[in-house]
Amino acid sequence: MTKPNGPFDPSGPRPPGWPVSPFEPPKTPQLPPPDPPGSSSGSEEDDESSSVGFGPRPDWWPPYLDWPPKPSPPPEILYPPPIYTWPRLPVDHPYYLPPGYSWPNNLPPGHPGHNVPQPPKPIQA
Repeated sequence: MTKPNGPFDPSGPRPPGWPVSPFEPPKTPQLPPPDPPGSSSGSEEDDESSSVGFGPRPDWWPPYLDWPPKPSPPPEILYPPPIYTWPRLPVDHPYYLPPGYSWPNNLPPGHPGHNVPQPPKPIQA
């Protein structure tokens, strides 16, 4: 007999290759123990000639640039600007619309917007 969610139990082990459930707590990374004080984990020449993951300075690398290259700063995430609301026209402006009126279908009588061409109507099939 199959279960309501298929042959796999949702609370049981996941099949190989399936992504991790977003509801599972993240696994804590296993960090190596810190070096005891007073011990050095590298040699003195590591500062300029090599670095972890970069290796020695290549011959073509300009001498005036640091080796290894410094990482670029993280990108700054800019949020979208707020929606701009146009200010209302003054009462004496020819295209002023009193509250409750809108263009193009609800203009007050005698408004000059009646002479403006209307937007095209959508095609209804």
